[in-house]
Amino acid sequence: MAKATLPHSLAAHLKVRPFKCMHNLNRRGLWVAVFGPDGAGKSAVIKRLADDVPAPLCGTQQFHFRPMFRLEWNESPATTTPHGRAPRSALVAIVKLLYWLADCWYGYVFIALPARTGSRLVIFDRYLDDILIDPLRYRLPKSSLWFARLAVSLAPRPDLYILLDVPAEIVQQRKAEVSAAESQRQRLAYREMFRSLPNACVVDAVPPVDEVAEELKAVILESLDRQATTRGRASLAAHA
Repeated sequence: MAKATLPHSLAAHLKVRPFKCMHNLNRRGLWVAVFGPDGAGKSAVIKRLADDVPAPLCGTQQFHFRPMFRLEWNESPATTTPHGRAPRSALVAIVKLLYWLADCWYGYVFIALPARTGSRLVIFDRYLDDILIDPLRYRLPKSSLWFARLAVSLAPRPDLYILLDVPAEIVQQRKAEVSAAESQRQRLAYREMFRSLPNACVVDAVPPVDEVAEELKAVILESLDRQATTRGRASLAAHA
């Protein structure tokens, strides 16, 4: 399976899985954002990860796009026409972006940070960066895109970005909610975005869901090991 080297309003959904495990002082939790177009298999892969949490971690918390300031699970119908609604006015869009940015910081302080110290895995199905890939989905007019870029730059950063990469023709076979040309545009836009992101990984999402989930588990464990190594070096340097 091909994988890039690790280098570098939607209803929000949260589900907290109960867990029992001893907190591992040598392990920290991880905040992961998973990206990809509709049809990439994000929801199915995230569900597999939640059902089979990598061993060093003690449970999962799942979100869709943003935390929505609350810790509860709200089921909502799947979007079948992501470009079906007209963009908001520029002023309303800017207010909405400010609200989303505040929500992201709320999630960072009250969810991501405690999860890191509690050895839990926080998974976002999309994150704020997604508004730059498909502004029509988020009803953002062109006149607000400058502020969207600013909001994304000011948002807290996940520990790991993962792109489920799927050719446009396969996306169309799985879920033809946008045109073939739009699917191709989005794929190229995601790949371009991931070239500039830190701690980012591109995973081939064409194989069956179980194989993709295993690949994501390997990427997550590699990221945890890398963080542990970095902390160990920092600790040695501090005591030198």
